[in-house]
Amino acid sequence: MTTPSLYKPRAPLRPSPLSAPPAGPRAREELRAAAIQDLLEPFLFDDAQLVEAVCDELRDPVSRPRIVEFGCGIGGLTVPVLATRPDTVYHGFDDSEARVAVVTTKLSRRGHQRGATFTAPVALDRRAIGEALQGLRADFLLLPRFLQTVPLCAAEGRGLHRVAFLSLCQQLVKPGGRILIIEEVFGESADEHAQLSAARRDGFRARLVADLERVVTVLRGLDPDLARRVARLPGAPSLLGELRDRIQPPGVAQVLPLTAWQRMFEHLGFTYRTVQHPTQKQLFLFTVRC
Repeated sequence: MTTPSLYKPRAPLRPSPLSAPPAGPRAREELRAAAIQDLLEPFLFDDAQLVEAVCDELRDPVSRPRIVEFGCGIGGLTVPVLATRPDTVYHGFDDSEARVAVVTTKLSRRGHQRGATFTAPVALDRRAIGEALQGLRADFLLLPRFLQTVPLCAAEGRGLHRVAFLSLCQQLVKPGGRILIIEEVFGESADEHAQLSAARRDGFRARLVADLERVVTVLRGLDPDLARRVARLPGAPSLLGELRDRIQPPGVAQVLPLTAWQRMFEHLGFTYRTVQHPTQKQLFLFTVRC
């Protein structure tokens, strides 16, 4: 699904029409899974401080900034970005039509849909991305935990690998523009990784339990069986793994140690700044100046 493009330089901005909800049992199940992800994701990734840092970057005095986001998901970054810069021309990519349906509904309710278009599912292919953007070059390109889903290696004809995709991102940004990357890191050693994993698990549990009544109430309308099991937290520790997998399916992400991310950026000749989340030490914001 690609919503109509707005990127003709002198064409007036018009709101992109919302797509009809996908039909059929499979599509309805995907929408339900996206709604559950929308509910649970803020508890796993409490990255509000990094999102605010991204929004601070977007307050740069650029007139009608062009923003491209890969991995818009259910709108954890998209919604605050468009609230910060309602004057922007925005194009979001995601690999799930159901998640795009969730984020477009959120934006419509908040009155931020104007000037936003989406492409889903996204193909990691230069031509497909270029055709979707129709020559748009971004002032800001956003990658919220998206790079970890781009394969480190790719067979010929199977799409871009991670370094090639980052190189393409650099080409999509205007000179002087920025690539803003929120990513997780893997521990540099087994001990460090165990510490990061334990902190992530404990933080997830604590945030979820603190708002458990509301979460269970919402889940009853989406998945009554899951709601009953979640109500037993914190006494069901194995359930945390299942909830995490609903937010971030296993096998999708290939997370790297911090030094590996840095070597990748340096290999590409990026000039970048690194900010670590003050409490969730596995989360980083990398700001690349193009």
